[in-house]
Amino acid sequence: MKKNFYKVLAAGMFSLCLNSSLFSQDVMKDGKKFYDMNCAACHQPTGTGVPGVYPPLSGVKIVNGGSKRVVAIILNGLQGPCKVDGTQYNGVMQPWKAILSDDRIAAVATYIRQSWGNKGTPVTVEQVKAAREEYKSRTAPLSEADLNAIPDEDIKP
Repeated sequence: MKKNFYKVLAAGMFSLCLNSSLFSQDVMKDGKKFYDMNCAACHQPTGTGVPGVYPPLSGVKIVNGGSKRVVAIILNGLQGPCKVDGTQYNGVMQPWKAILSDDRIAAVATYIRQSWGNKGTPVTVEQVKAAREEYKSRTAPLSEADLNAIPDEDIKP
């Protein structure tokens, strides 16, 4: 009886790990697809950005820090001038909150935070919903001052 319990437990744990891995792969696959469709034209397919206009997404503090700023930018957009890791950029990023669903924003944010050597935590749909609620009355893109006022922390759903 005890042996069967442990076999069932081990099989369940293996299945959970496998499904979790597949879920992660699906989120990254979806994130890449939405990134390529909506973000790559400005931030480039490799996340390197365009000097002086669109900041890189690879290897920068804002992407690798807490998820709150990244999701706020995706939801609300960003209008320069804005310094990213000491370099000035002056582009305009459109807000995506009226265009992309919570699951798509979570997938894009996760893809950005875990691609090109980035080590940010995944972003959940629940976190995006919480951020969307927080910024529901905002109508203007974020400025550098707005961005700097957002704590460098993960979103609390």
